[in-house]
Amino acid sequence: MLPTLKPTTDLAGRIASLYPSLSAGHRKAADFVMQNPLDTATMTIERLAAKSGASTATLTRFVRALGFSSYSEFRASLSEALKLAMEPVRDLADIQDTPTSPYATLIGALRDQAANLDAAIAALDDTTVSRAVEFLLGAKRIFIVGTGASHYVASFLEEGLALYLDADVIFAASRGGQARTIRQMLSGGPGDLLIAISMPRYSRSTLEICSFAAQRSVPILALTDGLVSPLAQVADLTLFAPAGSRLLPNSPSAIFAVADALITVVARERPDSAEALRGLSESLIWEFHR
Repeated sequence: MLPTLKPTTDLAGRIASLYPSLSAGHRKAADFVMQNPLDTATMTIERLAAKSGASTATLTRFVRALGFSSYSEFRASLSEALKLAMEPVRDLADIQDTPTSPYATLIGALRDQAANLDAAIAALDDTTVSRAVEFLLGAKRIFIVGTGASHYVASFLEEGLALYLDADVIFAASRGGQARTIRQMLSGGPGDLLIAISMPRYSRSTLEICSFAAQRSVPILALTDGLVSPLAQVADLTLFAPAGSRLLPNSPSAIFAVADALITVVARERPDSAEALRGLSESLIWEFHR
């Protein structure tokens, strides 16, 4: 499998943040670079033009739009990004070459996740959490988007919030993709809320939905892994949950925990949450196995 750009690199972050505003020609170049970074790093600008279908003039403007003074500077940044992208592969190969037991590997992975959770806790503050809860309790409709591993976090968050909120909670990305999500949000406005969830590798469609929501003045609450995430640049409020793993491209455990904690806070803050839970419990009483 060819390597792809690790989204936490500076270059990938630049491309992701600028992508919604790029021209069609620049998007063609961006798509080729993101899908074929290893090939691109070894190509002259003329060769890249032939392979990507973009002209050399378009490519020159593209790299300048990304903030590089020349194509050579762009290629140097790409080479550095590839080094970072291959780190999980090298780490996995190194660990496989080191004698250890499945138990030790499992414990190491759990410690990685504990470190992610500690970092998520350290990044929180009272003002940010209070504002997040105000957004959730005050919204008329809550749209939730997330793809890839974030899809499962979004589904979990939808189910939990729907139990305790009067708002219409919609897992928008699960019902027909980006086009359907945008149609659902056509009537969106300041009284609604978009919860956008994205971890490496960051979702371009999630970012584009955020851009559309911003145009409609829909507040955006982001759940993502760090300041380098393009979501952090467009959201009104961001809760950070690091997704680092020594072996895998990312880990969703900390962001799951933050989502679970948000549901817990909403349940605590809503005055009639006990009544809502009682109604659910009564409806399910004959389905419990004893």
